[in-house]
Amino acid sequence: MASVKPSESSEKVTIAIANMIDCSPEFRYGSMVVGKSYNTESLRTIYEQVRSRSAMGVLRRVLNYNRLGNTTHFLLNKQAAYAGTVVVIDDEQESPLGPIRVTLNCLEMDCIIEWLVPI
Repeated sequence: MASVKPSESSEKVTIAIANMIDCSPEFRYGSMVVGKSYNTESLRTIYEQVRSRSAMGVLRRVLNYNRLGNTTHFLLNKQAAYAGTVVVIDDEQESPLGPIRVTLNCLEMDCIIEWLVPI
């Protein structure tokens, strides 16, 4: 999910999310683009790019730090996502137009984290 700032196009934010997650994002709630998936494979772009960039350690740290039971999240730079590039950020301020927040909710969270960013 990502907010759409007044200076942004909701279409571009939708594209940014679709570039990162295999889903059909929708403009909702007046200023948010939300995409949902119930399939681990929808994270394939993130899976592949964090490996090619050697960013697995960063993403693993963020997933574990933000974990609360069966839920965790991480942030992606929205501008980089629009260009098709996965850039994991620690703080919302690192993305001038706001981040894309990816929330994972799964009963087998350990398995998802291990698949996405193995040790």
